Amino acid sequence: MKNLLKAVLVFLLMAQATAYAQKVPLKHTDYDGWKNLKNQRISANGEWISYEVNPQKGDGFLYLYQVKTKKLDSIARGFNAEFSPKSETLTFRIKAQYDTIRQAKLDKVDKKDLPKDSIGIWNLSNKELVKLPELKSFQMPEEKGEWMAYYLEMPKEEKDSLAKDSVEVKKPKKKNGKDKIKKGKLIIKSFVNGKEFNFEDVTNYALSRNGNAVNFIQSVGDSTQTVLVKTFDGKTEKINQVFEKEGEADKATISAKGDQISFIFSADTTKNKCYELYYGDLKNNSKRIVDTLSREIQENWTVSKNGRLSFSRDGEKLYFGVAPKPEKEVKDSLLDEEKYHVDVWNWKDPLLQPQQKVQAEKEKKRTWMAVYHTKSNKLVQLADKDMRSVELYDHGNSELALGNSPLPYQQLTSWDDWYSDYYLVNTNTGERELILEKKNSDVRISPAQKYMVWYETQDSIWYSYQIESKKTVALTKKINANFYSETHDTPNDPNPYGIVGWTKGDKNVIIQDRYDFWMIDPAGVKPAVNLTNGFGRRNNIRFDYVKLDDEELFIDLKKPVLLSAFHEFNKKSGYYQLKKEDDPKQIVFEDAKLYGVEKAKSAEQIMFKRSTFVDYPNLWTSNLNFANQTQVSDANPQQKNINWGSVELVDWTSGDGEKLQGLLYKPEDFDPNKKYPMLVYFYERTSDRLHNYHVPQPNWSIINPSYCVSNGYLIFMPDITYHKVGYPGESAYSSIVTGTLAMMDRYDFIDKENIALQGQSWGGYQIAYLVTRTDLYKCAMAGAPVSNMTSAYGGIRWGSGMSRMFQYERTQSRIGGTLWNSTLQYIENSPVFFAPKIKTPLLIMHNDNDGAVPWYQGIELFVAMRRLQKPCWMLTYNNEEHNLRKRPNRMDLSIRTMQFFDYYLKGKPAPVWMTDGIPAVKKGKMDGYELKK
Repeated sequence: MKNLLKAVLVFLLMAQATAYAQKVPLKHTDYDGWKNLKNQRISANGEWISYEVNPQKGDGFLYLYQVKTKKLDSIARGFNAEFSPKSETLTFRIKAQYDTIRQAKLDKVDKKDLPKDSIGIWNLSNKELVKLPELKSFQMPEEKGEWMAYYLEMPKEEKDSLAKDSVEVKKPKKKNGKDKIKKGKLIIKSFVNGKEFNFEDVTNYALSRNGNAVNFIQSVGDSTQTVLVKTFDGKTEKINQVFEKEGEADKATISAKGDQISFIFSADTTKNKCYELYYGDLKNNSKRIVDTLSREIQENWTVSKNGRLSFSRDGEKLYFGVAPKPEKEVKDSLLDEEKYHVDVWNWKDPLLQPQQKVQAEKEKKRTWMAVYHTKSNKLVQLADKDMRSVELYDHGNSELALGNSPLPYQQLTSWDDWYSDYYLVNTNTGERELILEKKNSDVRISPAQKYMVWYETQDSIWYSYQIESKKTVALTKKINANFYSETHDTPNDPNPYGIVGWTKGDKNVIIQDRYDFWMIDPAGVKPAVNLTNGFGRRNNIRFDYVKLDDEELFIDLKKPVLLSAFHEFNKKSGYYQLKKEDDPKQIVFEDAKLYGVEKAKSAEQIMFKRSTFVDYPNLWTSNLNFANQTQVSDANPQQKNINWGSVELVDWTSGDGEKLQGLLYKPEDFDPNKKYPMLVYFYERTSDRLHNYHVPQPNWSIINPSYCVSNGYLIFMPDITYHKVGYPGESAYSSIVTGTLAMMDRYDFIDKENIALQGQSWGGYQIAYLVTRTDLYKCAMAGAPVSNMTSAYGGIRWGSGMSRMFQYERTQSRIGGTLWNSTLQYIENSPVFFAPKIKTPLLIMHNDNDGAVPWYQGIELFVAMRRLQKPCWMLTYNNEEHNLRKRPNRMDLSIRTMQFFDYYLKGKPAPVWMTDGIPAVKKGKMDGYELKK
């Protein structure tokens, strides 16, 4: 019997080995065909699901899945699909073929002449598919109506034709071979009977939310352009012209009910125009309601083309943007060499010159909100240069809005925090009341407009301000719970976990701590109630509210409430159901990552994603109780032929005596009797990503776990915690090195002589620090590392133009003081000062257009190691960002990174770029990938 069992065991092991042998490791060439699923949609009736599956390079597919029959259809190159409100049709864009566009680019075809998208309209009842080329845009109703609108490029050589239009006009002549104004063809189509209305020379259009009306602008004429503004009434199928005048119009807008329209117009022909605001209905002529003489608007201000034009959901308010009148351009009579070019830096400037430059275009287009009350015919300017931002509530219906101004505190952002003053703004009168000064946290007005609620970071308490009585109440002061982030570890005040929502009529506000929900009386009269009964904290489960209805204003606790759930230690996730006064009830809770629930608008059908390290996050569907779960998609079936891997949670005790967690990845064909090289990757905390799927793709800046384990590496990802302000490098050492040693001591299959480090940005800094402190690692790859905090402190984050001081004093770098007050800490945490101690060969990636970590930080470390004759290489990708954007660069980094590790950890031959380098004269002519024997 024993011999039989041995024989069976041997057979099974041999079968398993054969199965593994049939699988192949990932190659860099596999990336292009690995697919991504996105833009999933579920129809309102819950009967249909659409989603895209696209390869990383090449043409993808739009899929349509029928829930009841499980039948799957597809359209090549379809994307950005939308179901009609009653699920009659699926409308989508169709890309031109990848190879066609690529060839056109090779042929140097002008960008504007490249092949355009098409539109596809799929009738879900009879499966009829209509396609039309040259699509510019389309709009679908968000509720009810039967009409959609789509906008096509004007055919280049089409005869004049407005046969279906209500007014006959001539096609405008071209000047210098080009239309003065970009025009297209608008088609308004019925979902129900397929009827169409076509309009040419259209420059702008808007479909009502209910899909029953369209407002559109035409520009016609010969030497001058005549603006025609028209409306289409879907109920009567009539077209009305509400405006006609020579000039230029834009921003066609229509109310949600489709009974009011608006647009802006200018009769001016110069570049810097002043616009007027017009308002009307579907039948009558529109009227001008704002111009440069309107007294309700600041003097010398005008309607801005850059502002958003929109109706409130109830149609009683029309919001628009105003700005100072554009200045007329003075004709330049100087040659460029006759001009001076200088930036004047003034210590009183609110923002540094680089930040001003980054924001210059945005500031030139800045607008300030104003409102027109459609019933009372009243005009009110809400924002101005003292209070430039106004946040609306309930789709613009609410009387009160929240105004804020960061202007008095802009300098502080360089070294302190973001602060604002907050105002209550009456949208009817424009009156504002300053309520809060210099606050740096979340502030909001309740849905029923009875309270303003905010969080004080200084004392970690939530407060309410009763708008009618002007009474302030400390809501969470007496509650035995922490509402601040309990894992916060930077030298600034911790942020809150947040507000979940409100019950009807602002009766209660629901606020969350780390694990649980608290129902709190905003008036401070009734005692707080732990809605989840402490279940989350008792079981180490973090709950979050799942909002299934985007239109919801209040949480109805009389109905079951859906909660997402995540276990902090075993990393399970899933969903619970909350019923008032009961413990949350588990619906589904798995050793997987479940996320992204979306519900059909008019049915109890949902879709969601599920992933593990092994399982791609495919799309699933079920009812609200997660019963009858069905997998909808299978994005990457080719994975079954790949030697993949596995991941497990590990733990150890850090040098600070704290129990930490991490992730250990192994190859699928793992043999505990073999020795494997190990890569140690980190940033801050990573163990919560246990069930993340890592798509095989070229590196942005970090190693790809799927590729590495498939090619015979172990990967260890330790969590890092920071306990002592001023010593971030020491904290990293305490977590990473002790974690590595614990793994080496625990597992014999780790090749202790062949362990390496890899990380990017903050991870890159920590690597640069570690190699000055330990020789434990055979080699290391650091992306964009800060090597000298003393020089980095006074630098600029060129991506935003901001000073870097705040980062070192208050956020991630965790020094907690200025360069002159904490000088020793800046030096002790700067690897470049300890470069002579480095014995670990180092590969650096630092790009010359890095807007987050200055390029010279990588250079400082590289030239120090070069001067000391220590093995070091630096990859600088030209005009690239902090993380690589361009795919060829990402592919190159992937190849060079793994060649570097293969040489040091696997004993493979070194590539030419490592042994001989690539001279500047051969840049672009050789890659140096070939291995030297």
